[in-house]
Amino acid sequence: MKRKGAQIVDINIDELIRDLNSALAAEALAAYRYKLLSKMASGINSEPIAKIFEEMSDHEWKHVSSFMERILQLEGTPITNTSDWPKYSYSTYKEPPKDPTDLEKMIRDSIEDERAAIEFYNNLYKKTQHTDPVTALMVQEILADEVEDEDKLLRLLGE
Repeated sequence: MKRKGAQIVDINIDELIRDLNSALAAEALAAYRYKLLSKMASGINSEPIAKIFEEMSDHEWKHVSSFMERILQLEGTPITNTSDWPKYSYSTYKEPPKDPTDLEKMIRDSIEDERAAIEFYNNLYKKTQHTDPVTALMVQEILADEVEDEDKLLRLLGE
């Protein structure tokens, strides 16, 4: 029996599931990257920056969970193989800098990632706001998190 929560969606569900898997993949890559940055950041002022990256990683993993749950509610299949994340992600994974003391590069690359997320989620919100209120609400909340992360990173640079 088809779920009522999936029946009320007035958008191509296959396309929506592809978008949600793209978001899941990007968030998983970001979560991994932030966790890695939190462990490798070193040098003067690295401790508070590492802590911020750690917190951001935790938030991104929560987003991954939200996307998985929504895909399943829509009777779709979340990406099952982690090696597929780069293929499905709406953004490209940025390798950490070779120099673990290059905190500015870590932050600037992260700002780029947050801006890509903001753009993707803003577009996904516009796509779903009148066709899938459940996804729209979830994406709106995640979009707010990404805007907050961008602001946090910009403040670290004094911008």
